[in-house]
Amino acid sequence: MSFQIVMDNNGDTRHEFDADDPVALAEAARRFRELTENGYRAVAFNGPSGAPGELTTTFDPKTRKTIFIPQLVGG
Repeated sequence: MSFQIVMDNNGDTRHEFDADDPVALAEAARRFRELTENGYRAVAFNGPSGAPGELTTTFDPKTRKTIFIPQLVGG
């Protein structure tokens, strides 16, 4: 299973999907595009637990966990 975790004002929302399920995979890809187009930064985690993530701009169905972080507003 893979996870997409979306951080927002209410905490986080977790979306689990099976990369072998074409419908779930299409929904995960759609969510990735929608969030990144709306200013979220995507950080992909593929290494062992505790390893740093990598900023990404493309959806990879092999990524085990992606965290979406909203753009910070200063002022």
